[in-house]
Amino acid sequence: MPPKRYVLFIGDSSCSGSERDLEEYFSLRYGPVKLISVDGNPRALIVRTTGPVAEQLKGRRDGFTVGGARLVPVLTSGAVGNLKRRAREEGSNGQVHE
Repeated sequence: MPPKRYVLFIGDSSCSGSERDLEEYFSLRYGPVKLISVDGNPRALIVRTTGPVAEQLKGRRDGFTVGGARLVPVLTSGAVGNLKRRAREEGSNGQVHE
């Protein structure tokens, strides 16, 4: 079983209403993934996937739009806790840092 990788996305609006659309989008294009919402930042979404898929997602620097939410990849990590902390920090100041 390949190691899990996590990709943090920040949306231009809340991701909570689009979760079903996002799950379908990711699953159809990249295979099984798990979506993780971030308490404290409704614009953040973490996708758990494999290393090769994480690299593909990270490469989409212009982001993409699904269900009315535009998502941009911000950071990739092997530890979900790092991404949650980063998402909360960005949610508190309203800025995205590359």
